[in-house]
Amino acid sequence: MQILVYFLIEDYSNYWIHRFLHSKWGYDKIHHVRHESNAPIALAAPYAHWAEILILGLPSFVGPALVPGHILTYWLWFILRQLEAIETHSGYNLSWGATKFIPFYGGAKYRDYHHYIGRESKNNFASIFIYCDLIYETKGCWYHKSTIKKEI
Repeated sequence: MQILVYFLIEDYSNYWIHRFLHSKWGYDKIHHVRHESNAPIALAAPYAHWAEILILGLPSFVGPALVPGHILTYWLWFILRQLEAIETHSGYNLSWGATKFIPFYGGAKYRDYHHYIGRESKNNFASIFIYCDLIYETKGCWYHKSTIKKEI
């Protein structure tokens, strides 16, 4: 249960920070580095401006600070969080991935669309789940394959 709480707290915090990073100032000064690639790959998941790494890293520590647990819970949380970030930036919708089993999980297709749009992206800010994008009406298209085919 603690890890679920950690994921929800991190996701909610990350949503608002990511949304701020898409403001003109946030994008021009910090977030543009992450969007240098409009087709993310797993190894690019941690590729970002140093300030973004610090800012977006903070929500990962808020859950454990608010809901203290065992040291093994912390380790498992940080391992799962990194694996999730790598999966969503992999560009692949893995058949055994969390997208198939966890409700409201965005996954790689969701993240790909956000990066595909790039600077103008005003949607898909969620880092893990899509509930914030649904609530605050920033949910974009789930899958952009048809859009890409039309543009090519």
